[in-house]
Amino acid sequence: MKAAVIHEFGSADVLKIEDAPQPRPDSGEVLVNVHAVRVGGLLDIGTRAGRNPFARLTFPHILGADFAGEVVEVGQGVAGLEPGDRVAVSPFVTCGRCPACLTGRDYGCPSAQLIGVHRQGSYAEQVSVPEKVVRRIPSTLSYEQAAALALSGPVALTQLSVAGLRDGDWVLVTAAASGLGLVTAQVAKSMGARVIATSRKDWKREILRGHGFAAVLDTDDGSFVDQVRDITGGDGVAIAIDDISSAAMFPKVCAVLGRLGVIVSSGAQVAEAVPLDLRALYLKSQSVIGIRTHTQAALDGFWTLAQNRMETLVDRTFTLDEVGDAHRYVEAEKNFGRVVLTF
Repeated sequence: MKAAVIHEFGSADVLKIEDAPQPRPDSGEVLVNVHAVRVGGLLDIGTRAGRNPFARLTFPHILGADFAGEVVEVGQGVAGLEPGDRVAVSPFVTCGRCPACLTGRDYGCPSAQLIGVHRQGSYAEQVSVPEKVVRRIPSTLSYEQAAALALSGPVALTQLSVAGLRDGDWVLVTAAASGLGLVTAQVAKSMGARVIATSRKDWKREILRGHGFAAVLDTDDGSFVDQVRDITGGDGVAIAIDDISSAAMFPKVCAVLGRLGVIVSSGAQVAEAVPLDLRALYLKSQSVIGIRTHTQAALDGFWTLAQNRMETLVDRTFTLDEVGDAHRYVEAEKNFGRVVLTF
């Protein structure tokens, strides 16, 4: 089969289209014809460039994490799926045995593996994956849309569920024009939240304004904190999603957090050490939590939610032969929403 393969870390030029061995499904696995794959910043580009601290791989290696496609064969013991099913696949494969998994907090599984990072990925015509990370997708969604939501949707639902989102809550989503940020803001809105979306780029804020959020703001604006306080009637936000970890922005996020508020982090795009005023935190009974990825429960819950025509945005598609161009496009931050490889 045809696949995009890397033999070393480096620039987008290390991606080579080659013939690769045809996979077969082991017990408990599903063989999927790949139709669309999300091009991600950390799991794809970071791994390719050697910047992903979680990467454990041997060369030659096939990248590609979350994707969508059609089931063509099922392994022994698979009962919930059959050939012909249209599916989306999350890359997060947990052990199912550790305390985190057994208590439903499997986003903290210490031995979890990632498709495309710890095992061969989906930049290929076919890939075999464990049944437990595969879910049927609604007929209303294209393969490209499903690939764009396959990981971000369940992560967003986990973030908001663990933070205790209630109908009508004010939710701040920083970097809401990013792939995860946009999906998080859309999921929060679909769950009844009043969403304040932020972006530091004018053109991205202009597009965000067309998505029905309660407000769209610039965190670099000197009046940002006052603006949020005015919008929320002085109460601040109940939940703030900050996947950036910027030393300049984080104090502003803390400043707009309301009493009993929760700051959620599912990433560190800037990855700076951030200041945290613990005195202010305990005086207002606030929390800061880290959500590494999603739970199995959120994987089910999100695709149930998506039955009601979950909005998503695919910025641009590339063919597998154009995989290098797709990586360069995402690295240059030209996209608004997800970039997807199509087969």
